[in-house]
Amino acid sequence: MEFGEAIKSLFSLLSSIDQPYLGVSPTTSFEDSTPVEVEEELGVCDSLEEFSFLDSSSRMINVRGANVYFASLYANLVKDHIMIPLQVDVPFIAIKASDEVRKLIEGDQMLSKIVAINNVNGEPYSPDYKDDNILDELRISLENYAIGKSNYVTIVDGPIIPGPYIQMVGEPYKSAFITLANQRKKDRLIGIVKRLNYSRKLRRSGIIKDPRLMNATDDVIVEYLGRGKEFYTTPILKEEIDVGNSHYTRYMIYVKVREGVFRVESLSKDLLCKGVYTARKYSSYRGIPEFIEVADRISKRLSASAFIFAFNIARATTGVNYEDWENLRTAELDAGE
Repeated sequence: MEFGEAIKSLFSLLSSIDQPYLGVSPTTSFEDSTPVEVEEELGVCDSLEEFSFLDSSSRMINVRGANVYFASLYANLVKDHIMIPLQVDVPFIAIKASDEVRKLIEGDQMLSKIVAINNVNGEPYSPDYKDDNILDELRISLENYAIGKSNYVTIVDGPIIPGPYIQMVGEPYKSAFITLANQRKKDRLIGIVKRLNYSRKLRRSGIIKDPRLMNATDDVIVEYLGRGKEFYTTPILKEEIDVGNSHYTRYMIYVKVREGVFRVESLSKDLLCKGVYTARKYSSYRGIPEFIEVADRISKRLSASAFIFAFNIARATTGVNYEDWENLRTAELDAGE
């Protein structure tokens, strides 16, 4: 089933049912508090000659009777490319709706293959399920799919262990994120985390001595420590993480290249080093790795195009609300980049 046919079929089904808007659940965020230890200074190593890279994006549209979520993904697997939803092999749509709507989708032979109505553990996406969690779960699921397809070391835009700080998350979300995190192949995985303005791992590492930085976020600290330097790295940091019954040791380094700051992660110190020097080798004028910027831009374009197409179908069938019009503006900007 092609993407366009799937969207038309879904909104045709939704338009046949007279139900009110569900509204949007409030967003929540938690800061982690896992201890961070300093290991050693980063040595010198070669960058990766060949590697896969990927990023995902997601958006939501509110229509009568349901909240519909779209996820997109771009993955360069060296000898192949994956672009979802242009290639519809796995569920890239999720829907939060009443039992009546869910049963109709479940009974549709085509829609049931590409529209998720339950989380990874089979918990229904009922009207009280948090919207942000559905968007996260859908993105992580697509990323796991692409990582599993790669035959090379893979660099993902984001952390190697996905999801929120699990210890602060309630059910059924906690179990879903544990399953998704443990399903991810991590032995040949490198993560590059660009958004550091909500992270405070460095202040827990003990390397910060300046009292002015004791409550600063990681981006502020790295910019300060690397001031005046074209290239700066912190020592290797170690973090012990429990995800359900699984235990991981995550190694991390904070990097500043020109004006860009980011964190590199891996379960392997060797891959961590290669990830740092690969990121430096391919850094753009802003200091962020060009391949990460490419994956980010393409995945956003894909999700923006999906949203715009769905918006136009929904407007003529189920109706749209004010927030959808506002989100349309953002999608049009992203699609035009």
